[in-house]
Amino acid sequence: MQAAVRAILRAAQNLDAAEKDAVRRVTDPNSALEALDAMEAHLGATAGRDANGSRRAMIDIGAARSDLLAYQLARQRAMLGHLTESLTRLRATTSVADLADSIPIHSVELGYERALFSWIRNERWIPHAMHTLNGPSEAHAVVDAGTRAPRHTRELLEVDVVRGRRTILVLDAMTNPRVHRELHDVTQSQTYVAAPIIARNHVVGLLHLDRNADTGTTDEFDRDLLTLFSQSVGAQLDQLLLQESVGPATAVGTVDSSWTDVLTEREAEVLQLVARGLTNAQIAERLFISEETTKTHMRKLLRKLGAANRSEAGAMYHRLAARRLPAPSL
Repeated sequence: MQAAVRAILRAAQNLDAAEKDAVRRVTDPNSALEALDAMEAHLGATAGRDANGSRRAMIDIGAARSDLLAYQLARQRAMLGHLTESLTRLRATTSVADLADSIPIHSVELGYERALFSWIRNERWIPHAMHTLNGPSEAHAVVDAGTRAPRHTRELLEVDVVRGRRTILVLDAMTNPRVHRELHDVTQSQTYVAAPIIARNHVVGLLHLDRNADTGTTDEFDRDLLTLFSQSVGAQLDQLLLQESVGPATAVGTVDSSWTDVLTEREAEVLQLVARGLTNAQIAERLFISEETTKTHMRKLLRKLGAANRSEAGAMYHRLAARRLPAPSL
C-alpha cells in the first residue's frame, strides 16, 4: 500500500493535481488499484510537465500494481486454509446452541481481532456471543451493552444487512451516527464488516468482524470473505434446525391426505408447535418470524382445518400423531 500511495503522489505531482485529492479515497488494495489505473490513464493522455517524470511515474505505477496484485493473491491463498479449517469445525457442531456459541471463535480463527454473533428478533439486534483477542472482559462488556436495550436495526447501518440481505463494509465507524453507539462505546471500532446469517429463508442473525490481523483494518477482501463464511454458517444452521425439529413432512404432511395436505409447510410447522403448547410469541421466536406473521398462519390453518380455536387444532394434531405411533411394548 505504501508503494502504491507513493506512486499515486508522484503521478499527481507530474500532472499538477492536488496530492490530497489523489489519495483521499485510497483505503485498501482495491481502491489503490483503482487510483493507480486512473493516474495511469491521465498520464497516458498527457505528457505532463515533465516527460521523464511521466515515464518514471508510469514505471512506479506498474511496479506498485504488480506488488498489490501479488499481495492480494498471497492473501487469498493464505486465507483459503484458514477458511477450510474454520468451516470444518463449524460443521462439527451438533446443536443450534453449540453453533451459536462457536461462530465468533471460528470467525476470529480466520485472522481477525474480534467477532460478534447476534440474533435478529423482529428486526431487533440482540448480541449473543463475542470472541476477542483482547480477552473475555471486553467480550462480556460488548454483549452486555447490546442486550440491555436491544436496538431496532431500522435505526442503524445494519438495516441494509437485515432487509437487503447483503454484507456491508463500514469505513467510518468512528463518526457515522448510524452505528450502534452502545456497542461502539466499548469496541471503539474504526472499521468493520457485517453479514446476514440466513436460515429458513429469513435473516435470523448478524455476524460482525473487526480488524484484520494482517492489515489492521477491514476492507473489501474482508467483506467478500465474510459473505462466503456467513453463507456456510447459515447452511449449517438450517441443517441443525432441521435435526432439532420434527420435519413437517414426517410430522403431518405424509400421514393423512384428508386434511393435512392442505396445509403449507410453514402452517404445518406452526400447527406442530401449537400442539406442543407454544404461544404465538414463542412460535415466532422459534421459527424466526414476526408474531403478526404467526397470527396470519394461525388464522389460515384454523380455517383450513375447520377448527374453532388453537386448542381444537392441537387436539386434531395429537389424534393424528397417536394413530401413527407404534403400540407401546409391555
